[in-house]
Amino acid sequence: MNKPIKAIVSMLEESTVSAWIIDDEQNIVYMNRLMQELFGNLVGKKATMIYECGSCDAGGQPDSGAEGSTEVTITDVPFRRLSNAADFGADGKYHVETFEDISEQKLIQNNMAQTLAKLNAETKMARAIQNSILPVDDTYWNTIAFSSLYMPADDLGGDFYDLIKLNDDEYLIYIADVSGHGIQASLLTIFIRERVHMNMEIALEGTAALLSKLVHDFNALDIDSMIYVTMALCKYTKSRRELLISNAGHGCYPLIIRNSGRAETIPTRGMPVCAIAGDFDYDEEIVSMNPGDRLVLFTDGIVEEVDSTRGKAFGAEGVRELAEKYHEYNGSYLARTIIDESAKYSLISAKDDRSILVADILS
Repeated sequence: MNKPIKAIVSMLEESTVSAWIIDDEQNIVYMNRLMQELFGNLVGKKATMIYECGSCDAGGQPDSGAEGSTEVTITDVPFRRLSNAADFGADGKYHVETFEDISEQKLIQNNMAQTLAKLNAETKMARAIQNSILPVDDTYWNTIAFSSLYMPADDLGGDFYDLIKLNDDEYLIYIADVSGHGIQASLLTIFIRERVHMNMEIALEGTAALLSKLVHDFNALDIDSMIYVTMALCKYTKSRRELLISNAGHGCYPLIIRNSGRAETIPTRGMPVCAIAGDFDYDEEIVSMNPGDRLVLFTDGIVEEVDSTRGKAFGAEGVRELAEKYHEYNGSYLARTIIDESAKYSLISAKDDRSILVADILS
């Protein structure tokens, strides 16, 4: 053996992975101690003697002339085979190959793949449940024509809305936005919706009373104090043609579009539903409504879309302008137009959920 070969052999003897040296005809000229412990001393034999008891991922035996990394399975054990050509001058050309047992890595990869598949299945189910609780576009109780559109930024979002009949004369309409995304936000949307339905008697007292009860129930969860829910909560009383509005930190104020096409923003304020809201007293704003008037509620994912070329946000003004411009169109068309126009303000995917509902007062 010349000095270069001896140097490589010395290095391979100290290596923590199995290794051998083979010539161009796949004759084994050297095996380090670890390689011999695995397969026995096969110096002078063909490399194919080892591969015959195993298989390559791509089928067949690996080409000893091919340099680089290959995964091979030998006697049911996965190895990462790394082959490098070595020219030893007069002694000829050889290939130095190492075999690293990657059983543990494969196990971890398989476990991660199974976990990811399970998470994807659970996420898909959660999204189906989340979508199923949203009201569909329709005319409800011959009183309200309801249209909406929900565009989550992730598989699971934190926006939600609802339309509830309290009795034959009173109806609850709201939109809400849970901080964050993912499973946690999705679960909170379902929790808040369920609490609204459970407290319909309190809703009859007013929107402020209902928000106070939601704060109480939310705090009973004893969850992270940084999590919160914003809501624009409205109750329509048909006999009085009045809309009662309260706001729980929802920065997108309710928008009223009169039958004439004139838009009115209702700037109501209040604390979000969160741990620090405590015994906050929510305000109530009364707005007269007539048949043909329209209520538009939306979330900040729409108004925060920014035109990067001008540094200008779509803003609540963008919603208002479109609501006035297309006031004669149906609610579904208006909702889609506002979502589409806001999306044009950003060259990248939306970072936040975008939701809008349009409630036309019929009687």
